[in-house]
Amino acid sequence: MEASFQAVLKDKNIIEVAVLKSYTSSTISSFKFYEDEKYIKDLSIISKSESKSTFIYTLSISFDFKIGHEYSIADDRQERTPLSINIKTIDENYENNFRYDGSLGALYSKEATTFRLFTPMSSSVFVHIITKDNREMMVKMNRLECGVFEAVVEGDLECSSYTYIAKINGKFVEAPDPYSFALSSNSTSSYVVSLDKVKEYYSNISDNRPHLTRYTEAVIYEMSVRDMTSLTNLTNKGQYEALSATNLKDMNGFPIGLDYIKGLGINYVQLLPIYDFQTIDDDHPFESYNWGYDPRFYFCPEGSFSSNPNDPYCRLLELKKMIAIFHENGIGVIMDVVYNHVFNANSNALNVLCPGYYFRKNNDGTISNGSGCGNDVESRNYMARKLIIDSLLHFVDVYSIDGFRFDLMGIIDIETMNLAYKKLKEKREDIILYGEGWDLMTNLPGDQKSSLYNADKIKPIGLFNDRFRDIVKGKSSDSELANKGYLTGDLNYIDGFKNVLLGSSITLAFPPLFSSPGQSINYVECHDNATLYDKVIHCCPEAKENEILSIIKLINAVTILSFGIPFIHAGQEFGATKKNITNSYNSGDSINGLNYDLAFKRQSMIKFLNDAIKLKRSLPFLATDDKKELIEHVSFENIDGGGLAVIYRFTEDTYYLLINPSDKTLKYQFKNYVKVLFNEAGLLDDSHYAQLIMINKCSLIMVKTTK
Repeated sequence: MEASFQAVLKDKNIIEVAVLKSYTSSTISSFKFYEDEKYIKDLSIISKSESKSTFIYTLSISFDFKIGHEYSIADDRQERTPLSINIKTIDENYENNFRYDGSLGALYSKEATTFRLFTPMSSSVFVHIITKDNREMMVKMNRLECGVFEAVVEGDLECSSYTYIAKINGKFVEAPDPYSFALSSNSTSSYVVSLDKVKEYYSNISDNRPHLTRYTEAVIYEMSVRDMTSLTNLTNKGQYEALSATNLKDMNGFPIGLDYIKGLGINYVQLLPIYDFQTIDDDHPFESYNWGYDPRFYFCPEGSFSSNPNDPYCRLLELKKMIAIFHENGIGVIMDVVYNHVFNANSNALNVLCPGYYFRKNNDGTISNGSGCGNDVESRNYMARKLIIDSLLHFVDVYSIDGFRFDLMGIIDIETMNLAYKKLKEKREDIILYGEGWDLMTNLPGDQKSSLYNADKIKPIGLFNDRFRDIVKGKSSDSELANKGYLTGDLNYIDGFKNVLLGSSITLAFPPLFSSPGQSINYVECHDNATLYDKVIHCCPEAKENEILSIIKLINAVTILSFGIPFIHAGQEFGATKKNITNSYNSGDSINGLNYDLAFKRQSMIKFLNDAIKLKRSLPFLATDDKKELIEHVSFENIDGGGLAVIYRFTEDTYYLLINPSDKTLKYQFKNYVKVLFNEAGLLDDSHYAQLIMINKCSLIMVKTTK
């Protein structure tokens, strides 16, 4: 039934009451104020206005409101309504008064489980438990200081489901635990689980993951758990388990899944979101599609990737196994995290159980929307920052994650990112962190944003180098797909290309973006925007298919060999297409799934990428992250016709990378014979020497001169 009227505390001294005209057309003469059902006083009416359906009364009040108490308003007919209060309205110092540094969530032991929840506005809280043998309990929680409620329930509650029921502003609300370590299908309730059991699972197999001395030793491959097997005939396609198996082949005898990934030569995968997200039905995952940038819970793996989303442990153990198998095969795992927004702020458990706290507000009180997704998480609030860092540490501690890619990192404040890096580095010395550094229109001062413009304030956290992307291939927005870059034929970008090849860390044509190439994520394709193949067919419409593939090979090799951290999107290695769909977040498996048939036909392109990675690893100077070394040991020489020679003098031997993005064969003459190490065929054996180097169109060559 619709309430007759509603009351909101607008600020410490003003209450606004909205009375439906359908309730009464008469003027209300007085309002009474109650605390915890006890009459306190009558309130003065300052003004009255009206809309088509409502009378609006403005009341004055002078009262010392207390967090966690219930307040209500009654009219002259004794009709009563809860007074809706925002924590920030009644406590300007709430950020200092409501902080908790202990563990939250369901903390399990065989003897008892401790439930802890941050919900300072609640007057009372219950944890509703249903055990695995269907016994039901409603346990009242005790209020601790700092806005946390706690209940210790004795007995073995493993695999019990639970939700929290809280009374806030006079109304009962129910939601799963924001710190849910395990969830039911489609996230309707939380589960009690033993995190020690998850930690121990698959902990005894060989751990061969990479250990970096410099971030520039990483070669990152962006992929989705679902996409890597969604177009195969595997019975568990699209699941964690499908990527945990080896020796899988398609009908062509071509490796799929993990074996395919291993064959690329990369040493890190970046997984599109694997935490719990909203828009896929866990029970019927192939009825819809979504990348997963719509977070719901930050501590539990996504259920649609598991073989049984209704089992408390299934998704947890299957993810842990998959990561362990990747580690056994020498591949680190980076997790794509979305702490900038949630799918729906109003219905998210964070806001249901702690209204008005976790989401950033504009100066007029509306929710900030720099993310473009309806809300921005207020990372500066102490408990929001704690949730972000607790979640990161959770996935490192429990699942052995090796790094994190931060979606829309510019929404997150600098202090949070630096603290996260500090805490994570204490866990793992070579943890790798990077993110999207766009300067977005969120209600956060520019000097506090973790954006590209503040790269020096968050080093060594990496950022996607959009300058690299735009100069190498041309811009990526839908309206600019026809624009060329240096390697797609606009030779005027040659000086800008020198800047990005050096990881945008040197003043050359442009000011530097970074103080070290170790912050530069060098990429030309990611899950967003057109694939490299789709971009090239737009900006090089005259090119034939074999020429398009040559351009892609050239760009891929330059991405690997440039100073910085190379980043390749799944399918980029063989020129995959999304059929000109530039935002395929919900476009289905036929568009997003990895096309192994096409990969089989273009195996030479995959081998070429693998050879480029081998070349980089054979020449350690290509992974330097020292700006001074670049200044002292790298130089450039323009080649007639638009080509470029990159000259490396790091050792007694001198190396030349000869790049030709033009549509003509170019020449480069040496005084003496040089050893040719690499060309458009990939790595060469020791028998290739020449004085006059012919650089075919849209190709590159690496040579070595010896004193």
